[in-house]
Amino acid sequence: MNKHTLLLISLFWVITGCSNSDDSSIPEEQVLTDVVSEVLFFEFTPDTGNNSSRLRYEIEFKNPNNVAIKGFYRIKTVSDGLSITAISTNLSPCYQIGANERCTVSFDEEQSFDVGRTNLIQLISVEYNIAK
Repeated sequence: MNKHTLLLISLFWVITGCSNSDDSSIPEEQVLTDVVSEVLFFEFTPDTGNNSSRLRYEIEFKNPNNVAIKGFYRIKTVSDGLSITAISTNLSPCYQIGANERCTVSFDEEQSFDVGRTNLIQLISVEYNIAK
């Protein structure tokens, strides 16, 4: 074989052997299942006997996915007819939940009647939104 033919064959193998269409280098977008929310307890005491009212709750979030997720939760309540939505941040508990793990948010606060008197707080909904 002469040098020219050998160069052409080598060039042919380089061009056809190196493909830029390697599908393994493109990450596949994974479809995630929604986080499951469970209210473990929700209790409002309008009069604790200490000149205050008290709100306590525990909510568990379960990540059913095989990968860790990050996201935000919303807890909607109605307090004496006023709609209130508590929205988490990236510094809140349960912002990140490991693969197939659970995370619990707890709240326990007393409010003095000096600030105002609340007669009723009702839980409306809980949701967890996975961040993209």
